[in-house]
Amino acid sequence: MFTRLKILASEPLFHFFLIGSLLYVSLEVWVPNTNNKASQIITLEPKTLVQFLQFQNKSFNAETAKNKYTALNAEEKRQLIDDYIREEVMFREAISLGLEENDQIIRRRLIQKIEFINLGFQSELEEISEVELNTYFNQHLTQYIIDASVTFTHVFFDQNQHKDETFELASKTLKTLNKTAVPFSKAAQYGQRFFFHRNYVDRTQAFIDSHFGDDFSNQIFTLTPGTIWHGPIESAYGYHLVLLTKNEASRTPNLKEVASEVLGDLQRVRLSEMKQRALAKMINKYTIENFLDIEVSDNYSSTNSGEINAKAL
Repeated sequence: MFTRLKILASEPLFHFFLIGSLLYVSLEVWVPNTNNKASQIITLEPKTLVQFLQFQNKSFNAETAKNKYTALNAEEKRQLIDDYIREEVMFREAISLGLEENDQIIRRRLIQKIEFINLGFQSELEEISEVELNTYFNQHLTQYIIDASVTFTHVFFDQNQHKDETFELASKTLKTLNKTAVPFSKAAQYGQRFFFHRNYVDRTQAFIDSHFGDDFSNQIFTLTPGTIWHGPIESAYGYHLVLLTKNEASRTPNLKEVASEVLGDLQRVRLSEMKQRALAKMINKYTIENFLDIEVSDNYSSTNSGEINAKAL
């Protein structure tokens, strides 16, 4: 046994291993890992909690967040601190385990957060003036044309039920409806139950097409509103007697009629512009080395060194 130890002690590799082990132990004892210790410290301060509150509320107006934090009572602040500590601990534990590495879901989520932040302070959108709204409306009038629409009720005769007698039965009923001046509200007393609706109010041709077919809707939109029942008009299901009370042609609305829709569209345009500007600022901080034999997008400019610099989008 001692002989083996003497032989081992004379080996240079053993000396190297022993010295290395002693150095490692000494470093662990006398020079502790400050990074690990630092990662175990969670600092609570108003600035950190205000930032956390912003993310909680999905609002990045710093002044609003400060005011909201100041207005919290003691219990609400304790709850905010508890939420922050819980999330911070879980986040650090996940990072320490390397769970964020090569995770496409986390990557996508982080990108979505940056896109959200890039929207900036949406309060600016509330400052859209009436002049800007009018200008946008006039430039995009074709988007807001109100489609032609009709209002009618109908009496239905099922081809599958009445077979060859369907048209004759509908014609006889038409005479009864007009002779007795059956009103809109009494249509349900005649005919069979239709597969869709009995009454159609302010419906477009596309909607009527989807329920009755093209031929039927084309005829409906040629009728004159009044108290006269029309028909029999054939559809894919049988014959119909129709009482039309309104037939409005397509038209260009005034701004008041579609103001909320126009405002929503303009706000979406402004949001998109804000997002593009914020993205351009971020891209401009980077230099992208291009080692691919691919034509560069117009959003970037190449340097002589083969690098790519971002341009404003």
